[in-house]
Amino acid sequence: MSNLKNLARKAQYLPYAYIDDKISLEDYHALPSMSAHNLMDAENSCALAHYNKAHSTKATAAMINGTLIHAAIETRDIAQFYVLEPPGLNKRTTAGKQELKEFHEANSDKTIITEKQWEMAAGCREAAWSHLYAKPYLEAAKFECSGFATINGVDVKARPDLDCYEHQRTLVDIKSRQKGQANVEKWLKDWWYYGTYIQAGLQLLVWEKLNRPCDHYYYLLVENAEPYQVHMVYLDQELIEISKEKTLDVIEKWKSWIGAGSPDGYGQPQKMVAKPWHRNYELAL
Repeated sequence: MSNLKNLARKAQYLPYAYIDDKISLEDYHALPSMSAHNLMDAENSCALAHYNKAHSTKATAAMINGTLIHAAIETRDIAQFYVLEPPGLNKRTTAGKQELKEFHEANSDKTIITEKQWEMAAGCREAAWSHLYAKPYLEAAKFECSGFATINGVDVKARPDLDCYEHQRTLVDIKSRQKGQANVEKWLKDWWYYGTYIQAGLQLLVWEKLNRPCDHYYYLLVENAEPYQVHMVYLDQELIEISKEKTLDVIEKWKSWIGAGSPDGYGQPQKMVAKPWHRNYELAL
């Protein structure tokens, strides 16, 4: 029986809130529970969320670099999952293409990256671990723990980057940013625009179900270009409550959509309104 089937079978017999600190990211994504990204899609359209959950998309360059930065910071060992592309390789020639193919085959268990990517990841790692305010959380963290729970009848999952429950009852999420974009005002604007509050809200709600309620939620913002600026920002109590409320709203929306037979599209006609749903959104814009 495959590892994934074992995990699914195990989940049937566990009290449905449980934590797993061994499951790989690939197996985590493959399990059917609704993730934060699934719910972020559902806030827009449940039909879109259902489609995207069934159809994986190719990783963009930004996504690849973001995963690389996460791995570099969390493991402090880039070589654990990555290998440097052979220097001086001419990918335009037949011989160069063949050499690259053979190199891929010899390193099939790792992701091949360029020297520039390696230097970027190392720069981000050193900046994060030497940062006065980030270092205590990194040192105290349990990395990439996966939590599973049922909330309002919907099976959900969450995977905070840093579980610092034992260190000030805190969750921390790492976000890679472009140069100059770790400024708190710029991050807040993107946080609202992309619905990132659902990721925070889901993690906090799942950790409550796990009897690990967290009072604080931080973002470790790391810029991916020199001088690799790092910024620790956190949600105030109002934003924590809004994050959880908005997440519960989307969970209920998903549950209702499933109960209605999973209709196509956006549903019934909706009224356009003059003001956004919350004043903080206006301030962020």
